[in-house]
Amino acid sequence: MQMTWYDLQKIVFCLVVGLGIGYFHFGGLWFTLQRFASARLFGLVFVASFIFRSVVTLAGVYFAGNGEWLGMIGCLGGILIMRKIFIGKMQPSAVFRAKGSPV
Repeated sequence: MQMTWYDLQKIVFCLVVGLGIGYFHFGGLWFTLQRFASARLFGLVFVASFIFRSVVTLAGVYFAGNGEWLGMIGCLGGILIMRKIFIGKMQPSAVFRAKGSPV
């Protein structure tokens, strides 16, 4: 199978959409942990947030990829890139790490 110009455009489009979906998903996770950590029903809030974020993420990947595996893989790539960005931004800086800490 030879890749066409249309396939490349679809992958790039889905990669960009995947970045947006990943921003929504991991940003929502960060928001949930920051804002609702002291909530009385934290478990319920966390589960509701997880279900909502998962449904929106899966629907976004399916519709952006138009149900085709090539587009959905492009979305997955964008989500993984955004995950890596969020992990890098949320790491504690070297100033706050304890001496001799393995992290």
